Amino acid sequence: MEEDFHQALMRRAGSLLRRRAYSRAELAEKLSRFAGPDDLRGVLDRLQELDLLNDARYAYNLAFQRLTEDGWGPLKVREALQARKLASELIEAALERIRQEVGFEPILTNYLDRHCRRSGIPSDPKGIQRLFQHLRRRGFPDDQIYNVLRRNIPGQAWHRFESGE
Repeated sequence: MEEDFHQALMRRAGSLLRRRAYSRAELAEKLSRFAGPDDLRGVLDRLQELDLLNDARYAYNLAFQRLTEDGWGPLKVREALQARKLASELIEAALERIRQEVGFEPILTNYLDRHCRRSGIPSDPKGIQRLFQHLRRRGFPDDQIYNVLRRNIPGQAWHRFESGE
């Protein structure tokens, strides 16, 4: 009887993992209505042994996708990973690995290129300020935004923005 319950719980976990990846805490929360903590721990441990559940890989893959494909900044990605109940050490390790492999400024530059292809490069201080705020909401740090915009906004427009004209 106990073995059947364990197998049913493994099948349910497998069904969830076939749809998308989960962190250990997320999967435990999903399965908690079907089993107690002791049963869950055994199933989750077995999934980790089988490498079907790996929080470090999950954090890296989700962060990489959000940063490079979705155009999110590292601050917003950090919040998203925290919402997925990942350990802060794993979050920081994933972000650091991406920073070393790709760098956050190239990610921001790439997003800015895609954004400006649709919306155009702002040529007035108000437009630059709106773009700055947009990039800030996407989770990029102010210093990176400033550096990238300074390199990409035409000289006269940037001068008017900096001087407040």
